[in-house]
Amino acid sequence: MDRTELTLFASLALIVAVLIGWGLRWVYGVLNPPTPPEPLADSEWAEYAKACEAARNETAARLEEVERDLNNRLSQAQAELSASMEALGDARRRADELDAELSALKDAKAPSA
Repeated sequence: MDRTELTLFASLALIVAVLIGWGLRWVYGVLNPPTPPEPLADSEWAEYAKACEAARNETAARLEEVERDLNNRLSQAQAELSASMEALGDARRRADELDAELSALKDAKAPSA
Protein backbone atom coordinates (compact mmCIF):
# COMPACT_ATOMS: atom_id res chain seq x y z
CA MET A 1 0.00 0.00 0.00
CA ASP A 2 1.55 3.22 -1.09
CA ARG A 3 1.03 6.69 0.23
CA THR A 4 -1.82 7.64 -2.11
CA GLU A 5 -3.85 4.55 -1.25
CA LEU A 6 -3.27 5.15 2.46
CA THR A 7 -4.45 8.77 2.13
CA LEU A 8 -7.52 7.71 0.18
CA PHE A 9 -8.27 4.97 2.69
CA ALA A 10 -7.91 7.40 5.65
CA SER A 11 -10.06 10.06 3.98
CA LEU A 12 -12.69 7.44 3.08
CA ALA A 13 -12.67 6.20 6.67
CA LEU A 14 -13.17 9.78 7.93
CA ILE A 15 -16.01 10.38 5.46
CA VAL A 16 -17.68 7.10 6.49
CA ALA A 17 -17.23 8.02 10.19
CA VAL A 18 -18.81 11.46 9.58
CA LEU A 19 -21.72 9.87 7.70
CA ILE A 20 -22.25 7.26 10.42
CA GLY A 21 -22.09 9.97 13.09
CA TRP A 22 -24.56 12.12 11.18
CA GLY A 23 -26.91 9.13 10.74
CA LEU A 24 -26.72 8.20 14.42
CA ARG A 25 -27.41 11.83 15.40
CA TRP A 26 -30.44 11.87 13.11
CA VAL A 27 -31.77 8.62 14.65
CA TYR A 28 -31.19 10.02 18.16
CA GLY A 29 -33.09 13.21 17.21
CA VAL A 30 -36.01 11.19 15.85
CA LEU A 31 -36.22 8.98 18.92
CA ASN A 32 -35.76 11.85 21.42
CA PRO A 33 -37.51 14.98 20.19
CA PRO A 34 -36.60 18.17 22.03
CA THR A 35 -38.94 19.16 24.84
CA PRO A 36 -41.01 22.27 24.23
CA PRO A 37 -39.73 25.33 26.03
CA GLU A 38 -41.41 26.20 29.32
CA PRO A 39 -43.74 29.17 29.12
CA LEU A 40 -42.34 32.28 30.69
CA ALA A 41 -44.02 33.48 33.89
CA ASP A 42 -44.36 37.00 32.52
CA SER A 43 -45.58 35.99 29.11
CA GLU A 44 -48.23 37.89 27.23
CA TRP A 45 -51.01 35.81 28.82
CA ALA A 46 -49.68 36.36 32.32
CA GLU A 47 -49.55 40.11 31.72
CA TYR A 48 -53.10 39.98 30.34
CA ALA A 49 -54.26 38.03 33.41
CA LYS A 50 -52.58 40.53 35.73
CA ALA A 51 -54.22 43.42 33.87
CA CYS A 52 -57.61 41.72 34.12
CA GLU A 53 -57.12 41.09 37.83
CA ALA A 54 -56.15 44.72 38.39
CA ALA A 55 -59.22 45.88 36.46
CA ARG A 56 -61.40 43.52 38.52
CA ASN A 57 -59.96 44.85 41.77
CA GLU A 58 -60.45 48.43 40.61
CA THR A 59 -64.03 47.67 39.60
CA ALA A 60 -64.75 45.99 42.95
CA ALA A 61 -63.36 49.00 44.80
CA ARG A 62 -65.44 51.35 42.66
CA LEU A 63 -68.52 49.19 43.28
CA GLU A 64 -68.00 49.36 47.05
CA GLU A 65 -67.58 53.14 46.82
CA VAL A 66 -70.76 53.51 44.78
CA GLU A 67 -72.68 51.24 47.18
CA ARG A 68 -71.53 53.32 50.17
CA ASP A 69 -72.52 56.51 48.38
CA LEU A 70 -75.94 55.14 47.44
CA ASN A 71 -76.53 53.79 50.95
CA ASN A 72 -75.69 57.23 52.37
CA ARG A 73 -78.05 58.87 49.90
CA LEU A 74 -80.77 56.37 50.75
CA SER A 75 -80.34 57.01 54.47
CA GLN A 76 -80.52 60.77 53.88
CA ALA A 77 -83.58 60.39 51.67
CA GLN A 78 -85.29 58.21 54.28
CA ALA A 79 -84.48 60.74 57.00
CA GLU A 80 -85.81 63.57 54.83
CA LEU A 81 -88.94 61.53 54.07
CA SER A 82 -89.51 60.87 57.74
CA ALA A 83 -89.05 64.55 58.58
CA SER A 84 -91.35 65.56 55.72
CA MET A 85 -94.01 63.10 56.82
CA GLU A 86 -93.84 64.44 60.38
CA ALA A 87 -94.07 68.03 59.10
CA LEU A 88 -96.98 67.08 56.84
CA GLY A 89 -98.76 65.41 59.76
CA ASP A 90 -98.21 68.52 61.89
CA ALA A 91 -99.48 70.73 59.06
CA ARG A 92 -102.60 68.58 58.62
CA ARG A 93 -103.30 68.65 62.36
CA ARG A 94 -102.82 72.41 62.39
CA ALA A 95 -105.11 72.75 59.35
CA ASP A 96 -107.74 70.62 61.11
CA GLU A 97 -107.43 72.81 64.20
CA LEU A 98 -107.79 75.95 62.08
CA ASP A 99 -110.83 74.45 60.31
CA ALA A 100 -112.35 73.67 63.69
CA GLU A 101 -111.67 77.22 64.92
CA LEU A 102 -113.12 78.65 61.70
CA SER A 103 -116.20 76.47 62.04
CA ALA A 104 -116.53 77.54 65.67
CA LEU A 105 -116.23 81.21 64.70
CA LYS A 106 -118.81 80.77 61.90
CA ASP A 107 -121.16 79.01 64.30
CA ALA A 108 -120.68 81.75 66.87
CA LYS A 109 -121.42 84.47 64.30
CA ALA A 110 -124.38 82.68 62.76
CA PRO A 111 -126.76 82.82 65.80
CA SER A 112 -126.03 86.51 66.42
CA ALA A 113 -126.88 87.58 62.92
